[in-house]
Amino acid sequence: MEIINLKARVKTGSGKSYNRKIRKEGWIPAVYYGHGMETKHIEIDAREFAAIVRANKTTHLINLNLPDEKDTSTVIKEIQRHVLKDNIFYHVDFQRVAMDEKITVQCPVHIVGTATGVKDESGILQHPKRALTVECLPVDIPEHVEIDVSDLHMGESIHVKDISIPNVEIKDSEEEVLAVVVHPQAAIEEVPVSAEGEEGAEGEEGEEGAEAKEGKKEADSEKSEGKQSDKSDK
Repeated sequence: MEIINLKARVKTGSGKSYNRKIRKEGWIPAVYYGHGMETKHIEIDAREFAAIVRANKTTHLINLNLPDEKDTSTVIKEIQRHVLKDNIFYHVDFQRVAMDEKITVQCPVHIVGTATGVKDESGILQHPKRALTVECLPVDIPEHVEIDVSDLHMGESIHVKDISIPNVEIKDSEEEVLAVVVHPQAAIEEVPVSAEGEEGAEGEEGEEGAEAKEGKKEADSEKSEGKQSDKSDK
């Protein structure tokens, strides 16, 4: 897997006003931690990080190139962003990795092909699981897991147990559904309870709700600066 270089520097200040200042200057507050090391508060280049997100490369290994650090190979463990504007980032957690030690990460699921049950049988394809939890060495982290649904007929499904990735152990339950072709009526019956509730909640939230959640994100960012060096390896 490609290792991406990301411009980073050690954080020199703290507090909400400082974080707002560096964000305006094009930096994102972040933390960098790992097994047997002290948690470090850092700042990363906002433009470079946004490019990584746009390119869907958040599962790649990232080299922070911090000064006085021998090895800064990391993976992204958490991204805090604006609740509505997902191109605005408040805080990022990076976990250092050792190239000879296995790590657990989230890997996106990509659906490819057109299911026979959709093309010829008027079915609807559903893929409820958008990411898999995998364990492997850093060099073996998949960019994504590709699921070919071309041979799926009406009522047929693909489960976690049907997927195999070289040198990678999938940690999710074997019975979890990755893709299934259902009758249109079955899909309609599932929509009202979840989809309408979510849409209603978002509609009622409006700009005031967004601002409130934005404030919470900033508060969470501040809390992260108080993290101690005993933060466990995720």
